[in-house]
Amino acid sequence: MKSYGQFCSVARALDAVGDRWVLLIVRELLALGPSRYSDLKRGLPGIASNLLSERLKTMEAEGLVERYDAPPPIGTTLYRLTDRGLELRDVVHALARWGLGRMYGGAGADAAQPQWSALFAALELSPRLGPETEFVLSLHTGDETVHAILRHGTFEIRRGPAPDADVTLTGDATLVGAVLSGYLTTDEAADLGLRIDGAPSVLTDLMHSAPQPSPRPGATP
Repeated sequence: MKSYGQFCSVARALDAVGDRWVLLIVRELLALGPSRYSDLKRGLPGIASNLLSERLKTMEAEGLVERYDAPPPIGTTLYRLTDRGLELRDVVHALARWGLGRMYGGAGADAAQPQWSALFAALELSPRLGPETEFVLSLHTGDETVHAILRHGTFEIRRGPAPDADVTLTGDATLVGAVLSGYLTTDEAADLGLRIDGAPSVLTDLMHSAPQPSPRPGATP
């Protein structure tokens, strides 16, 4: 990884995480926790296998990720964030909020996976839950399904459906993302084809308690 050669904490941070794909690898590990190489490849459409291997090796050398052998029945090598890597959670959250304005206009030809929306929702909404409250959100877009278990200040995101989810959103990834980012209400999204099962009022109340994003100048939803 090339260095900017500057004695500045911003430059030094970018020396470690500024290369293409690094923060998206962090995003995947924040979203889904310890992951196999194939899981990361699946969650990073567009990355070449050799580049993913190179980035993981560099991140390991930087102390951001570590490998370990999972016991049976998994019995394979997993990657997880170190404590140093987990400190990037707030950085990813800030970037996610900052980037909302660039999502106006929909996904177009861009890839979309439900864990990305689930991670944003988890980062935004888990701090707003009561100390003993649990909220389960299931997202189904295309062939992918994940569910997020939110508790006060913490969360877990897992692949697969959650039959006991408080709210399940099924449909186009753009509509799911629009609801969870506050651009559309559940009623507006339902009118556009999003299927909503469960108790959407609970999600609406949580969304209402969160600051709403501002569109970037000149953008149209």
